[in-house]
Amino acid sequence: MKLSMVTLLALFGAVLSANLKCKECAESAKDGECGSAADATCGAATDICYMITYKKGTDEKYKKGCATPTEGAATPAATFGLEEQGATYTELKAQWCNTELCEEYSPRLTCKTCGVAEVDNIDALCDATNSSAVCGLGEQCASVFYMASDKAYNKRMCKEFSEPHDWVCADNKTQSACGIKFCKTDNCEDYSSSMATTIALPLLLVAIFNAYF
Repeated sequence: MKLSMVTLLALFGAVLSANLKCKECAESAKDGECGSAADATCGAATDICYMITYKKGTDEKYKKGCATPTEGAATPAATFGLEEQGATYTELKAQWCNTELCEEYSPRLTCKTCGVAEVDNIDALCDATNSSAVCGLGEQCASVFYMASDKAYNKRMCKEFSEPHDWVCADNKTQSACGIKFCKTDNCEDYSSSMATTIALPLLLVAIFNAYF
């Protein structure tokens, strides 16, 4: 029997939109190799692969599968199917990967966040004492800075890494000395010294002016 064109297109579309496949294993001893891991197709297009370690009561456990990470916050235990009645789950640590049947997982960073704020100087950071976010997979902690009307401004966030020397001002008419710095540790305060090229000339001119006038 010949398939209709509509059926062929539907099958082709299903292949293109197929959900991710991940290694999956049920709850096991934390130090075990999860030897029963099987290939499983995730149930949702937003799912990616996870590996978690945690304590169930006082016992250390280990689990792999598919889940959708919570945006901006730690993913709750129930998302990983940890909801056995009467059980207590603690010390949950999740790592993720988003490629087919991946074996190399990485944690999501927690970063300090604050909106654009005026700061004392171009190297100062905005106040993020009471604000942080769990970043997306592959994102790092970022600090964006610039000058406007002879005042310095800073913003901190989660952001996918980009080369600092490629960074440009959002508005060349009102901003100058624009740059971005990154760091790769939880709630870090010490960002990379790499800066965008747009900051080099303004700061060089300031240094020359201060040296000779």
